[in-house]
Amino acid sequence: MGLFQYGGVLCFCLLLVFKTCIADSQHIGKIYPGFEASHGDWVDKNGLFLRSNNSVFACGFYTALDAQFFLLVVIHISSAKVVWTANRGKLIRDSDKFVFENNGNAYLQMGNGVAWSSNTTGQKVTSMELQDSGNLVLLGDDGGIVWQSYSHPTDTLLPGQEFSEGMRLKSFPKSDNLSVYLEFRSGDLILYAGYQTPQTYWSLANDSRKTNNSVDGKVYSAALVSNSWNFYDHDKKLLWQFVFSDNIDQNATWAAVLGSDGTITFTDLQKGNAATAESFKIPQNPCSIPEPCSPYYVCYFDNWCQCPDPLKSQFNCNPPVASSCDSSRNSAELFYIGERLDYFALGFVTPISTYGLDACKEACLGNCSCSALFFENSSRSCYLFDNIGSLQRSQQGLAGYVSYIKVSTGSGDKRSNEGKKIIFIFFIVLATILIIAGLLYMGFWYHLKKKRLIEFSQANLEEDDFLDSLSGMPVRFSYNDLHAATKSFSTKVSLSGAVMRVLHQDYLTTIVAYLCQIFNYQARDDRSKAALSTVKFSLHFVGNLKGEFQVFFLEYFEDNLEH
Repeated sequence: MGLFQYGGVLCFCLLLVFKTCIADSQHIGKIYPGFEASHGDWVDKNGLFLRSNNSVFACGFYTALDAQFFLLVVIHISSAKVVWTANRGKLIRDSDKFVFENNGNAYLQMGNGVAWSSNTTGQKVTSMELQDSGNLVLLGDDGGIVWQSYSHPTDTLLPGQEFSEGMRLKSFPKSDNLSVYLEFRSGDLILYAGYQTPQTYWSLANDSRKTNNSVDGKVYSAALVSNSWNFYDHDKKLLWQFVFSDNIDQNATWAAVLGSDGTITFTDLQKGNAATAESFKIPQNPCSIPEPCSPYYVCYFDNWCQCPDPLKSQFNCNPPVASSCDSSRNSAELFYIGERLDYFALGFVTPISTYGLDACKEACLGNCSCSALFFENSSRSCYLFDNIGSLQRSQQGLAGYVSYIKVSTGSGDKRSNEGKKIIFIFFIVLATILIIAGLLYMGFWYHLKKKRLIEFSQANLEEDDFLDSLSGMPVRFSYNDLHAATKSFSTKVSLSGAVMRVLHQDYLTTIVAYLCQIFNYQARDDRSKAALSTVKFSLHFVGNLKGEFQVFFLEYFEDNLEH
């Protein structure tokens, strides 16, 4: 019994070791139904679990811009260039799995959902192979191709890969989420920007650089052959070609890449990390792509950008473009950008019929989706667009176009009001600071004054204590005693209203509070003078009372005291 237990443990350990060895070794050429993988399983191999037989290409997980997300890709190993992506726009996490089911379907898990699928369930798929050409294929039981990445390109074309009608290249989006596309339309190959209404900016038929083998026929497919890009009709007959390089090395691995800037470039991947794009590109003029500059800026020379003066002075090159389909016509107006301008899409659209510039402007204002117009005076042609990218300077010798954009009504007034608000806030803050500073100054001044009064009162208190210590001195009363005894200094006697009388409890002493502004008092009549001459008095300072007045009391003795 114990032998069987030890044997079971040993078998389990062997299985773990075998599984670890399998995970540590990349698959070469093919994988088979039942295979599963996650980025976490293959992190030691940079996420790559399948290599082509010639080890030029690999398939696996590729870290996205945000390091916690991943894509399933085919990558050229030496140059580290991604040539195919399965789940662009639906990124997966480290624990999500690639699953090759026994029913023949391959898919990429994303949580509880699916980020990508080959949709080959029940088609008798026997294996997945990464070919030496970089083509990822699912093979049937007869060895034929059931599904292939070459038929589902993303932004890159490889040698031998047929790009045909019904397929499409899509660039990675720019920062403003704009992507560009390459596809066949009406027998022509075109590039267009993915605005709300797509805008064409290049076509094979209009490119004079192509070599003409036949001017008849419609283009149906294209393929990279050596150092040229060839274009064929439906019967595989060569119509035109672009020779994009002088390098005729047969070992070169050329890739045509549609970049997020809108250009198609050609690169030899065999040069590895040193691989750079050829000078030949489509389109050749850097100002002929949708957004070589910010929207509404003018592109000139070799991708130099300048904001039109009216936009710069009025809106600081950031106009509030009106979305008048969501509001009334009265909420938008046309703003003049300039003249002698051009735009990349004007050669690929049909103008509307107008009678002049005013009619063109009315047509734009009457169309809620119109955000910009171009008008050519010589032909009286009017063009309306729902979105625009960068502008161009008209070619030398051409009059070009007059252009307007639709902006929100009162946007200039709003900016002016915003400026006034800023000034108003500034003055409020300044006034608040001044008031606070004034209050602090007044508080400091009051503190100093109070401190001086306390010091002065303390000095008087010491003097009073000294006088009280002398024998034979008259009785002294405090200010509060005088205030209470005279009923707030309201009891009046024979002299003027400034002289008041207080009766002591033993009726032997009369205390008179004497108020004057300059320390002396003059009797107003002879009777008052006679009264003052018959008494013996002593004048004592009590303290300050309201403003400049000072309080004294006069103590005197007499035999006949009036009660």
